[in-house]
Amino acid sequence: MTQRSHPELKLIEVAWRMRPTHGDSITTCALYRVAGSGVEVRSYHVNEDDLLGSHRVINIRTARQLAEEWRQAMIAKGFVDVPGDDAM
Repeated sequence: MTQRSHPELKLIEVAWRMRPTHGDSITTCALYRVAGSGVEVRSYHVNEDDLLGSHRVINIRTARQLAEEWRQAMIAKGFVDVPGDDAM
């Protein structure tokens, strides 16, 4: 997976990668250090330019909690974890 680098964002970690039960479209959630202060949680298809949503929070703990909330919402919609990921 190729990710475009945004100068104001520095990748901290990929929280999760999921796909629909019947399909191969992968959705990724990743945490980024933001220029200045804070952490941004971003969800996207295929690459960072196909952004589905983002939310800035105060610290990494809150970012991880939000990423897990988003993951649970994806599961409720029928998505499953991509095998081989050790995220979260």
